[in-house]
Amino acid sequence: MEEHEPQWYEQARKGPFQEPKFTDSSAERVIRRVQQGRPGQDRTGFRFRGLLAAAAVVLVLAGAGALYQNSMPAKEGTSAGITRPVENNPVLTDEALKKNAEQLILEQLGKKLPFEKLVRQGNTGRVQLIYRESIQSEAYVLIWMNEETGEATMFDMSAVYEPGEIDSKLLSEAEEKLRELGYTRDFQATGLTRYAVYGRTANKTVEIQNVVHAEDADINFTNGAYVRAGFDMDQNEVSEELKQAGVQAIRLLRSGGEEALTKILRSTIEGAGDEITLIYGTAAGSPRSVTLDYATHAVLDVSDYSLNVIPSADPKRQAEFDQQLLEMDNAKLQSAAAAIADKLYGIRLEDYMLDKNGPRPGVITFESRGEAPAIEASYNLDGTMYSFSVKRESNTLPY
Repeated sequence: MEEHEPQWYEQARKGPFQEPKFTDSSAERVIRRVQQGRPGQDRTGFRFRGLLAAAAVVLVLAGAGALYQNSMPAKEGTSAGITRPVENNPVLTDEALKKNAEQLILEQLGKKLPFEKLVRQGNTGRVQLIYRESIQSEAYVLIWMNEETGEATMFDMSAVYEPGEIDSKLLSEAEEKLRELGYTRDFQATGLTRYAVYGRTANKTVEIQNVVHAEDADINFTNGAYVRAGFDMDQNEVSEELKQAGVQAIRLLRSGGEEALTKILRSTIEGAGDEITLIYGTAAGSPRSVTLDYATHAVLDVSDYSLNVIPSADPKRQAEFDQQLLEMDNAKLQSAAAAIADKLYGIRLEDYMLDKNGPRPGVITFESRGEAPAIEASYNLDGTMYSFSVKRESNTLPY
């Protein structure tokens, strides 16, 4: 999806990477995510952008009974067996380490992936093994091992499955849960992405995420339990009151003109919110959207990226424009933002503390002096505000 659309929708399809290509820099980002936790994970899944801590339920590592039909692994079990049997050598060969890794991959994902490289990490006593199908593929494996024992100390894996490879019970659970959440369309699964992560938690359990995809829906089960979902809705399923709230919010950013409602997305996170996003415009990838609380119709996010005119694609010129954005007068920005935010959220933004985001020129955060949530806003070189977003524990998502 485009940047203005909910992050859960695109990220659930993409997995943990923001680029389609899995490069060395992609691997580094996954390493940081595994070592530090996914950005927003303790708040994550479905913006795409928290993910609730699931029960400590993990995979059965061996035996045909531990596999889904068509070689897809089971979603529950124990973590016993993460330490693989190794050769009786004082120092394991690269081939022995690869053999251990490939056995672990098969047990976690139910399929093999091509080996790419093994990297010894200095004097740490650890090696990193990387597997992937192709440079464009969403399927990848990163495994960190103790080079003396062959024990997997940490891993991050992903695999993609065709509809025929998905367990029929999981498909039934996915459709049943989507219906319960309000999905009314004809459910046809287009595939599944499976993530397996180990070594990030003190109790050393494996976290398994199965994300079932359809053309108009995604639903995530983590360690066998439903976590979050997102799906398209038809216009006749949304009240006129809610539609009008969306139009009014958009018109606070841009006056005049008819707003054509072209797409409606709903995203839910178990125990952490239910949101709906209205997308406007006739062109593909419309830059105008409003996200509201589904139950209360309170506006959460609003954006019109057509107001963010990028004056130059030249990096040197862009750096100059970024500096201009950072140097803009705070008082003027606060006043311009307050003129919109006060009506959007029923607040007094003048009472909030303004913080410019240095790494992201043109983005400012307003922190409440009380317990109200922070509000993030974006502005252009004219000082025009083109997006607002309420900071919440779980924005429309996750990875």
